[in-house]
Amino acid sequence: MTLAVVWNCSGGLHFASDSRISKGDKSSDFGVKVVPVHIKVFEPQKEGESPPVAFDSTYGMCFSGDFSGASIVRNFLAITLQRLQYVPTYSSVSFLNICRIVERIYSELSSKIQDEIENDSIDFFLAGYCPKNKKIMLAKFYIDYGEAIEKFEPAFEIIDYESSSDPIFYIGSGEEEFRFYLGIHEFRPLSKRPLYALRSIINTGKVASVGGNIQVGAFDRNNEFYMLGIVEEKKDENGLINGISYYYAGIDMNSDSIEVDNGAFMVMGNYMESIFLVPKRQGIPFTP
Repeated sequence: MTLAVVWNCSGGLHFASDSRISKGDKSSDFGVKVVPVHIKVFEPQKEGESPPVAFDSTYGMCFSGDFSGASIVRNFLAITLQRLQYVPTYSSVSFLNICRIVERIYSELSSKIQDEIENDSIDFFLAGYCPKNKKIMLAKFYIDYGEAIEKFEPAFEIIDYESSSDPIFYIGSGEEEFRFYLGIHEFRPLSKRPLYALRSIINTGKVASVGGNIQVGAFDRNNEFYMLGIVEEKKDENGLINGISYYYAGIDMNSDSIEVDNGAFMVMGNYMESIFLVPKRQGIPFTP
């Protein structure tokens, strides 16, 4: 399990999650749960020609629940959503229609995984630019258990986050604790409040399945989704800075095992300070 959070503020829509994955009484903090999803829609092709591209965008996904099951869903979406086709006469390119094909894939996979290995539920948020409505839209995909214990129905709903009086949405374990810490940090600006609440849960350790580094996602000025890691300063026993870590989940991209100095590639990333104030390093600035 985990905690997935989405909120809307003056800087737009943002995602956040922890990095913990669990198996029985064991856990690891290397889970990537905020990810980009490439969406590419083609028009029908003429014989001997490549199909014209009708829509090409990067959406964002943030999930909670069973990590292995969510990874399977994410991988299928990564494969299928970059090769969609529509017929202009009968349909349109819209966020709703993209969600409908996502829901069919999600329903097929989660139901069969549940039947075969009885895994925990797989829930996630999906957001991206809608060319029909000309704005970024948000949906939640979840398992509807209803009132019957044996009921297991995958479903989705479009969230009108722009009209919500409380534009912070969250799913997963630790929901009650998260709600509590949102109240504790109520004095903080909306742009940072969910991050401080999530960090408080991680620091207290009250929810065993929520831990590790925070990972964040946002949209740039072109409505393309991107992920942000966390920057942390390392200090010696005298409180002096002796190193800086750039974390994606549990991996330090600035460590000797990742960085190279022989002229080969290095990881170019987007990062924000762990105190949630300013972006660091290369990439698109984070707008709180």
